[in-house]
Amino acid sequence: MQNRYRKYFRYSAILGALFSGAVGSAQASEEDVVVFAAASTTEVVSALGTEFEKRTEIPVISSFAGSGTLARQIYEGAPADIFIAANMAWLTYLDEARLLEAGSIVKVASNNLVLVAPKDTLVPDPFDFQKLPDLLSGRRLAIGNPAHVPAGNYAKSALQFLDLWRVLRDQFVYLPNVRSVLALVERGEVPYAIVYATDVRLAKNIRIVAVFPRESHPQIAYGMAKIRDNDGHSTNLFYDFVKSGDGQEIFRRFGFVTKVN
Repeated sequence: MQNRYRKYFRYSAILGALFSGAVGSAQASEEDVVVFAAASTTEVVSALGTEFEKRTEIPVISSFAGSGTLARQIYEGAPADIFIAANMAWLTYLDEARLLEAGSIVKVASNNLVLVAPKDTLVPDPFDFQKLPDLLSGRRLAIGNPAHVPAGNYAKSALQFLDLWRVLRDQFVYLPNVRSVLALVERGEVPYAIVYATDVRLAKNIRIVAVFPRESHPQIAYGMAKIRDNDGHSTNLFYDFVKSGDGQEIFRRFGFVTKVN
């Protein structure tokens, strides 16, 4: 992987400014940080970038898509500094390809998997997942593509656990990321969809029908790592900020769970 252009600055001065919440008198050259992040983290990573820029005057450039899409772009040489994925598998994929800085993979947040529908949808209370085929009545269920979208992979695991995957196999609409899934149900083009709980906080006219049991799918763990040879000072600063108490508080503000084992 090629090193991108680098501007060096006084690390200690900026580090102090970062965690005190202000840049103050620190005089330093600026260096952008390129962050590739899962689509489901769009708002929280944007907020992290805004706060980081305010504290350090270092620009953060973010690119959002499905985790698998971003991982493949990094594999092919895309100039990212930080990768935040919606599951650990894509970080492992890059780590095994020796494209990540050794030892830099960390879990930063968790989430819940939910079934959603338009707000005016009438559903049984309490909800029984086994009634989902009847509720769909041959209509479509939108999920992320399990081949490269973590939310889709979690959805597949949950539906397999509930013995519904084969039953519904002809009714899925596979989409390239979780935000595309949400948009489809927001527009009323599908009656139900499976997304993350945090996505619903930002949606219009969407309701959570049910939360999938925790035991029905692998733990939803958002991971972060530094890209190999791109771990300059500003990259390290942003990486540390995301892990810090202030960074984790921003995750919580957007509905993420931050105590991840």
